[in-house]
Amino acid sequence: MKPAFSAGRRLLARDGQSLTADIEGAFIHERLRAFVALWQVVIPAEHRIPSRSDMPPELLRDFLPYLVIIDMDESRQRYRFRLVGTEVVAMNGRDGTGKWLDELYSPVDMQAHHKLHQQVIANGRPVRIHGTLGFVDRSFITLEGAIVPLSRDIPDRVEQFMLCLAYGDLQQPG
Repeated sequence: MKPAFSAGRRLLARDGQSLTADIEGAFIHERLRAFVALWQVVIPAEHRIPSRSDMPPELLRDFLPYLVIIDMDESRQRYRFRLVGTEVVAMNGRDGTGKWLDELYSPVDMQAHHKLHQQVIANGRPVRIHGTLGFVDRSFITLEGAIVPLSRDIPDRVEQFMLCLAYGDLQQPG
């Protein structure tokens, strides 16, 4: 049975691979709904987005195996995996922790990742991604993710991303 996903902005579509981003997309997996709800709850009243310090590891305990934290360089054009959770490593078949995305992905795939990150920066709110792991030669694995913006040093400036993932046969609630 094929996953039933809402329409969105296609980021990557080639050779049977597909990755789509939805700004207004409803999250299907309960873990992702809980993750986004947590992100919303920790936003300080005077800010648009939380800082990384608003989401300490103790608060993220249930999400840690499924989390990816991504840093940006000063130009906001290059991205590095700060942390890749153990379940993400297992599903991807590799650990990208500490590596720049352009060291791991093709130029076409990097363009898709760059579009996604720039979309999160522009909107300053969670974005739903869904599709397959075709960009790591595992197009047989479906995924859904929630990528949220975080500040670090400058309030309300997107300086980091946190991504929570879910894998498997993700169906739209009936």
